Amino acid sequence: MLKEQQLKDIEELQRICENKDGFQLKLNGDMLRSRDHDQDDFFHYEDGKLAGFLGLYGFGSSYELCGMVHPDYRKQGVFTELFQQSIDSLKARTIKKLLINAPGSSQSGKAFIETLPANYSFSEYQMKWEHKELEAADKDIQLIPVRKEDMGLIFELDYLCFNIERNDAENFMETVEKDKGSSSFIIEYEGKKVGKIHIQSETDRSYIFGFAVHPSHQGKGIGRAVLEKAVIEESQAGRNIFLEVAAKNANALKLYERTGFVSYQVQDYYDYTEL
Repeated sequence: MLKEQQLKDIEELQRICENKDGFQLKLNGDMLRSRDHDQDDFFHYEDGKLAGFLGLYGFGSSYELCGMVHPDYRKQGVFTELFQQSIDSLKARTIKKLLINAPGSSQSGKAFIETLPANYSFSEYQMKWEHKELEAADKDIQLIPVRKEDMGLIFELDYLCFNIERNDAENFMETVEKDKGSSSFIIEYEGKKVGKIHIQSETDRSYIFGFAVHPSHQGKGIGRAVLEKAVIEESQAGRNIFLEVAAKNANALKLYERTGFVSYQVQDYYDYTEL
């Protein structure tokens, strides 16, 4: 578990880096605050000040990596040191995949990745809802809180819609359930359970994630109706609404754009090949 001062140091370094570079880093603050061990976070301090940080984010047998270095301490090997520490840590575990994340406009991040045995995997659009008049579709749709007996459907949807293996899906749900701000719902259409959606709510913002409709019920307008329903409820609560979608999922991207979501940043992911 990270100490409160460490979390404050990370937040301050993130603020400095983002202000300097003009883009946002995907450091998953909610996951950092719910750490239950000290194997995934790597720090480099100089004169009592955090100069570099790297975080690993595990989803079962898959991991994502993201980090940053203070502008005053770049080109001094700080990130290389942190990266090697993280790789040594991962080699002691059984994992299938490591994805390295860098903002699409980060030239320094991409320059570092080019020195690694890593291949481009995909890009992810980060989107924000811009106010648009919506009227929830007149469909027989309900959002029902997830219960224990729904887990089988959730794991099936993760595999069919996102190609996530069961073990990774189970670990992901454990992470979601630990987050007190996250709510998980089963989508019920005409009395049948056909999908799922997760919503993480904070005071002034909400994040939609893990949104999926079973392939056997796609193309019926269910996805758009559910999304509009969720957006209306969250916006009426006074929250800004965000989500992320992989660029290769063209249908999802179009759905979100039609609902009023606008892309404000792209995150690029690279598959590290030498674990």
